[in-house]
Amino acid sequence: MLLDLLFLFALLYTLQILFFALGASNAHYRSDAAYRPTVSVIVAARNEEANLRHCLDSLSRLTYPKEKLEVLVVNDHSTDGTGSIINDFARRYSFIQSLNAVDDSSGKLHGKTNAIAQGIEHTTGEIILFTDADCVVQKRWVEETVKYYNEPCVGLVAGFTSLRARTSFEAIQALDWFVLFSIAAGTNRLRFPVTAVGNNLSVRREAYDAVGGYRTIPFSVTEDYALFHAITRTKRYVARFPIDARTLVFSLPCESWKHLFNQKKRWFTGGAEMDWKSLSLFGLGYAFKALLVVTLAVGHIAAFLSAFALKTVLDAVLAWPALRAFNARRLLWYFLPFEIYYIFYVLLFPPLVIFSRNVSWKERTFEQR
Repeated sequence: MLLDLLFLFALLYTLQILFFALGASNAHYRSDAAYRPTVSVIVAARNEEANLRHCLDSLSRLTYPKEKLEVLVVNDHSTDGTGSIINDFARRYSFIQSLNAVDDSSGKLHGKTNAIAQGIEHTTGEIILFTDADCVVQKRWVEETVKYYNEPCVGLVAGFTSLRARTSFEAIQALDWFVLFSIAAGTNRLRFPVTAVGNNLSVRREAYDAVGGYRTIPFSVTEDYALFHAITRTKRYVARFPIDARTLVFSLPCESWKHLFNQKKRWFTGGAEMDWKSLSLFGLGYAFKALLVVTLAVGHIAAFLSAFALKTVLDAVLAWPALRAFNARRLLWYFLPFEIYYIFYVLLFPPLVIFSRNVSWKERTFEQR
């Protein structure tokens, strides 16, 4: 019975991943390279003195026409030198502005969501781009992103993020992001939008206003996920998630297992609000991974190794278009340890989220209701 179930879910998982891979391999869209709307870039920073200069250095080199560009850096109650760094760049560059976030008087907005919402309210761009304080963007990041807003129905455009991968621990995280982003890009291309990540995300202001913005969207510890779904659920707007090396953003991996645990806990807690279609897709993968572990535990070694090898090959096929496009093929050497890590955390976090919806992030604790 167990082996029959393993075979069934292996078959279903194969079909699912090949479906995702088909979408990812075709995650290319028509664009208008001449489109030049007004643009606002927003960065919310909390206690980021170690990383923020690199981020702002890259933003200061943006080649987008400065008369159509504003960069707003929101100091989210930092207790280190973050504020001084922001003010220094604001003095040196006329298109970079600073804003100190204040606590939301209505009590509806919390943490990073509050900082981003205030940032949006203080900007005027037709297109709003978001990145994080530990990220570095390419100098043509803005024009290469906004070119995908070539139709009025495009409400969001998301991009990939590449993590530094100097060690095995970092390489595993980088692969994880490429696999998860490939799923997001693939499902979006197949008109089944699942998610996007806020360190390389943009939104049409008209679409943001149409859903009432963050003051109307229910609070989520993954504010990017909440915004993505609020807009795509309207059916009035669509998302674009291209595999485009020119829109790639670079970020830093988690420095420790504790930091990584908190990151995954936050993602899974926010993802618990996904709709039944997304849950069914995730549930299939979860069941297959659980059956793999059970098969190994009861001693069916040959069956486990066969199924594990199949899963590894399928996940590599899924990630391949991104690894090739972003010149990250060397990460394939880390695919075996990545698969072990991938199975472990996917099985671990859903039960944790069921029993605890509290999330600790940036020295603050939030509860996802």
